[in-house]
Amino acid sequence: MADPHIAQVALCAHNAGQLRQWYRSVFDLATGSGALVSVPPMPTQRIQGIDPNPAEAVTWLVDQQDYFQLEFFQFYRPVSKLKPTAWRPCDIGYSIIGICVADFEATLYRYAAHSDAPPPPSVVGESGRRRACVRDPEGNWIEILERDPLDDIAGAAYGIVRPELGAVVRFMRVSVPDLKRARETYVDALGLVEVADGALHSDEDEALWGLPGASTDTLLLRGSNFLVELVQYLDPEPAPRPAGYQICDQGVMNIALGFRTPAQFNAAFARATGHGLRPNGKPVDIGIFRVMYVNDADGFSVEMLCARPSLWSLSGFSPGGAYVQNEVLIRARPERVWQRLIDHAGLGDWTLFRGRVLRPGAPAEVGPGCMRELKAFGLRITEEVVSWEQGSRYRYRLRSGAPFRWHCGDVFVTAEQGECTRVRWAIRFESRLPFTGKLTAWVLGRIFRRALGQLKQQLEAS
Repeated sequence: MADPHIAQVALCAHNAGQLRQWYRSVFDLATGSGALVSVPPMPTQRIQGIDPNPAEAVTWLVDQQDYFQLEFFQFYRPVSKLKPTAWRPCDIGYSIIGICVADFEATLYRYAAHSDAPPPPSVVGESGRRRACVRDPEGNWIEILERDPLDDIAGAAYGIVRPELGAVVRFMRVSVPDLKRARETYVDALGLVEVADGALHSDEDEALWGLPGASTDTLLLRGSNFLVELVQYLDPEPAPRPAGYQICDQGVMNIALGFRTPAQFNAAFARATGHGLRPNGKPVDIGIFRVMYVNDADGFSVEMLCARPSLWSLSGFSPGGAYVQNEVLIRARPERVWQRLIDHAGLGDWTLFRGRVLRPGAPAEVGPGCMRELKAFGLRITEEVVSWEQGSRYRYRLRSGAPFRWHCGDVFVTAEQGECTRVRWAIRFESRLPFTGKLTAWVLGRIFRRALGQLKQQLEAS
């Protein structure tokens, strides 16, 4: 059986819309397509085990990786109980989310810009390995990492499919009352793999989240794409969950194991229940996905989910709205492809837009600071190159001429086997015209797909 894939981290929020926007803005993530509203008599109670049968709304964000989402729950019945003021990361439950970011300094800047008088986080580690811990607007702890922790883990797969986004969620830290019982849940029952001699943190790191001098026993586990750090606190003594706690209460609800076929789901569900995990009912299949939550002896909930890939646009695993993605494989060397892509004045040779450089960049004339003009269909559009990695990627932003509040384009060049090159062109935007985002994205998708096809044809013919 393949290593388990972690497909979700779910959060229950006092204001889910506001919290989702905060994560999107700070970590440069994308809105997941669709939304889900569940009200009685839908059988949600039989899936989640919440009493009474809940009324809830669910929305999502996607990060850089394939088949993963941050999930945001807004409960209307029962209303989520607020996290205790005295809650600490050592207290029993899912405690710290680990997010690896593409630009560490820019992320801290966005955190400061989108937080109410935030305390400046303590940054530890040398350049390239820096880390900082912050709290989101609802009190959940997040560790921001400059280096992907999977770099040090044998057998893990990065699964990056949207490199233009700013972050990838990589681990969940879990405070458990008994490490041996927790191992039985996450390894024996759910199939996560122990990382031999692996550690994400030491006791010295406890000061990052306000617990200097804490003493712990830890066990690091991995799925195919994600790490789970089990922690038993020896000192200070962790507080149990509040009386009457339900998974709909404010905070991290659970993680989800994601399966790509019903057969994989069924085999994993049989293993989990065979090792003593208690499901809230029989698995529910509504076509879009097959799902059931299971629970261990210490009250930890884990979702088991098979979201059918052909319907990810309905279950939030695809970017939603104004998001355009096109890729093409070209039989040409990367340096040749790169030179054509950065020839702003020559864009008209393979796109509908006639281009010219209005202002050269520095130090590369076509690099950061370069302002280009594009003309087509009576439009005069100006764009500026804002970031640059020579030979591999550049980012540009709209400055004028199109009906967008915000627009960002990313172009990637990746070497493939056989002297081939993969080009990825991704565009994200917010339209000024209501309800036009998806239609505009569809039109732009066709335009840029045709353009990349023209580029491929020309390069392969020369």
